[in-house]
Amino acid sequence: MKYLIFIFKHRFRKNSLNNLLKCKKIGDTYIIDLSGPYFYFLGKILYFFIRSNKVVFISCDGLDFLKREINSINFWLGGTSNKIPEKYRNFRNNFVAASTLFTDESKLLIFYPTLIASNKMNKNFKFVYISYNKKIELTESFSIWKKYENFFLDRLDIINDKKFWNNVIDVNSSISQQIYIDIKSLIRIRLLEELNDKLKNQLVLVGSSWQKIYPNALEDNYSNKFIKKMYEGNICIDFGSKNSEKSIYPRACKIIESGGILFQSEQKDSKSVFGNLFDVTCFKSLKDMNDKVDYFLKNSDLLDEILLKQKKNFENEKLNYKTLLKISNSLSN
Repeated sequence: MKYLIFIFKHRFRKNSLNNLLKCKKIGDTYIIDLSGPYFYFLGKILYFFIRSNKVVFISCDGLDFLKREINSINFWLGGTSNKIPEKYRNFRNNFVAASTLFTDESKLLIFYPTLIASNKMNKNFKFVYISYNKKIELTESFSIWKKYENFFLDRLDIINDKKFWNNVIDVNSSISQQIYIDIKSLIRIRLLEELNDKLKNQLVLVGSSWQKIYPNALEDNYSNKFIKKMYEGNICIDFGSKNSEKSIYPRACKIIESGGILFQSEQKDSKSVFGNLFDVTCFKSLKDMNDKVDYFLKNSDLLDEILLKQKKNFENEKLNYKTLLKISNSLSN
């Protein structure tokens, strides 16, 4: 594959791809952005004529759905394989942005941070959390939480352990993924409660859905400029994607690219993705989270060094190159 050309109609999906579309080249593959209401038509014309597998076209969320499997893929953002409409599920050129132990991981694509901002930590840095507080309705989820709350909080990665879930629910049931999402939400609520009590005014919470619990929470603001400003030079709290067991997804990617320290609960691939930073910026339990917050507060002079190490960790193109290689290999098989 020599060219990866993005063609989709709606501009809002650019936000989920962060800086990827601004990146001109990864390894020997050129990245071309022909998304949006105008360039999209040029992309469709090229798609009609170019059938070489050296030029791969990528559409997001089936807008439009690309049926030619030899040199196009459909990338479903914001969800797992469950998000793909039934009429499209048999196409082998479908890829998803998230997966868990309850869903198909074979067509998972992760685009890692690129074009990372060069900056230093704010002198009066804040702990920032931007999120939506999801409503939980399943009684099964509350029942599991009541029984295993302390267990989850003592070992945050247990939520991605299939052996654990095999002893708790029928992992093949239709509601297993929803229970997974609900428990993740309940963990977030409990950890955020702890952080709010601990940090008080040093915690900046953004999300209208949180205001019933935390009146000081800021209103939703989806402006890229606002979000980048909130993340830049601050410690940015993240509890992982509700849909995924992986550490890198659009929000985490945005934090890193904006020049904020990603402070994240342990995910399934955290150790391999963050390397030496794992023991510094990833927390394994509620207690570990508290201990590391204390460390940041007492050692603020070391934060610039941590931020620089994070930047260097992702400046190597090898992670995104593996993603492009997965696309190429999948289409050639």
